[in-house]
Amino acid sequence: VFSVSATTRLPRSGEVDGQEYYFMDRKKFNQMTKNSEFIEFAEVFGNFYGTPKKDIQKLIQDGLDVIIDVDWQGGTQIRNSYLSSFVVSIFILPPTIQSLEERLLLRAQDDRRTVDFRMQEARSEISHWAEYDYVLINDNFLKTKEDIMKIIQAEKMRRQRQASLPDFISQLNSEFDLIKG
Repeated sequence: VFSVSATTRLPRSGEVDGQEYYFMDRKKFNQMTKNSEFIEFAEVFGNFYGTPKKDIQKLIQDGLDVIIDVDWQGGTQIRNSYLSSFVVSIFILPPTIQSLEERLLLRAQDDRRTVDFRMQEARSEISHWAEYDYVLINDNFLKTKEDIMKIIQAEKMRRQRQASLPDFISQLNSEFDLIKG
């Protein structure tokens, strides 16, 4: 599941509070920050964004894989948080800088000035690619989505993520004792 972040920016056309984001004023956001209610937060393009801890904790307790879509600042905070042992970080690159600009323009969510500002910041964002466990080049959305699912599946198979293995090994060993018996 995708996490829902909080933001101080205004909703775009068609966005629903609690679905795409929790939309809130700066006063409420600052209060949540002071109360350590975010697992990560940052100011991005003049607005604040943060991921509420309680939501992430609930989703994890429910046994769900949680995808948190954040910039490099948020990624760093999450990788350095109490959840670090559960984190698998994936950095997604555009195939070209031109295609990045085209995607920003085609989604028609920002004015030209905002797109230009995002493009100026893109070089800095991209410079953080080496901090991530995996790096994907998003030249085909369906293939990239498939690759993300493969990464999640492979990570679930890591020995240290399989909590039931010690009990299973113990059971296997007890079967040896029965055979000797």
